Amino acid sequence: MNIPSIEGYLVLFLAIALVTIVATRRIAVPYTLGLVIVGLGLSIFGFLPDVHLTPPLVLFVFLPALLFEGAWSIRWHLVRAHWRTIFFLAGPGLLLSLGIIASILHVLDGLDWGTAFLLAAILSPTDPVAVLSLFRQLHIDERLATIIEGESLFNDGVAGSLYQTFLAVVLLAQQGHASGGLQAWTEGIGTFLLEAGGAIVLGLLVGWLMSLIVKQIDEPLMEMTLTLITAYGVYLVADRFHLSAIVAVIVAALVLGNYGRRMGMSEQSQVAVDQFWSILAFIANALIFLLVGVQLNPLALPLAPGGEITTLLIAVFAVSVVLVARLALVLVLAARSMLMLSSRLRGMGPSQRIPRSWQLVIFWSGLRGALSLALVLALPSEIPHRSVLVISTYAVVFFTLLIQGITLRWLLKRFPSLQAPPPDEGENPPSDKQIAEKSI
Repeated sequence: MNIPSIEGYLVLFLAIALVTIVATRRIAVPYTLGLVIVGLGLSIFGFLPDVHLTPPLVLFVFLPALLFEGAWSIRWHLVRAHWRTIFFLAGPGLLLSLGIIASILHVLDGLDWGTAFLLAAILSPTDPVAVLSLFRQLHIDERLATIIEGESLFNDGVAGSLYQTFLAVVLLAQQGHASGGLQAWTEGIGTFLLEAGGAIVLGLLVGWLMSLIVKQIDEPLMEMTLTLITAYGVYLVADRFHLSAIVAVIVAALVLGNYGRRMGMSEQSQVAVDQFWSILAFIANALIFLLVGVQLNPLALPLAPGGEITTLLIAVFAVSVVLVARLALVLVLAARSMLMLSSRLRGMGPSQRIPRSWQLVIFWSGLRGALSLALVLALPSEIPHRSVLVISTYAVVFFTLLIQGITLRWLLKRFPSLQAPPPDEGENPPSDKQIAEKSI
């Protein structure tokens, strides 16, 4: 594709995105969901050129900017206040969900363990953009938004590393050695530790070095350029050395956005960099959600062996499995919250109790998006049951973005306890009962 064609497509998609955003603001719908619906409709009726959401476009163009902006702008004091909940959702909770999805796929769908875990890793990254946009419209408690954003930010890194791990397991197991299974899993675990650990070290080093450079500069334009170099530079370096590029970008952005920003940037520079990344993330999200809608065209979906009925059954089964795993995750989170509350009542330490209304929102806001699509489309053609993995991912992304995303607004309006508290309230979220008593 030549440069004028790319430029023409970019102008066309931005124009469509701008019109869609103006329309969605009038009807109070998150613009990201509007873009998915518009992209889907235009693709079905053939009104858009043959442009698709390719893995390199997501992984090397959009993802570094979105990851960096998310880690740069996240409120660290709120993350620190709710770090136990965020850590559980993005760490043990993610592994729990991964195990539930893989086990059900293996037992009921007949997938081998490696492929089942690979699909579970593909379906693990959550996309909170539409959710957070809706939160801002309805003035939902910022602490709940921080939990959901923090979960998405950190589990992207974990899920990305696990994807590479299980992909290596599947490819190694295909070599046909007698000990291929054990060897594949051993090498896969080693790959995960190397990729994730090396990426953390790289991100810390780059974030620290860039922070030192920023301290020597007091020019907003140069500091904006340095943050851009950091986002894409650390991603490319990590990818070049086969480390987790997602983890490296997140860690570097957290260091630069908290230490470097506070120690080396003037207030004028902070405002300029914030505005720069807000605009860049806005454009990236507008394009990526429009292309997600184009990619979700059911007419272009590959059929599973057996025809339309088999494809539909695979799609329904995949959505059901993801919802069951998410529900189990939230139930364990609730049980953990009650245990921590009991420990606090016995004088054994602090607690972070999660109200029931927050638990329900956390369950229903587990949307999947472009990263899951990019990961499944990047699978090699020799992966067994590749068509099943693609159909399952498409179905889950379609359901979570459109069905859950659209109904989430109705859910949020049903709970007054989700509204932002007055500035002088404590850090522990209010319970539904406390909110009801205050209203009386």
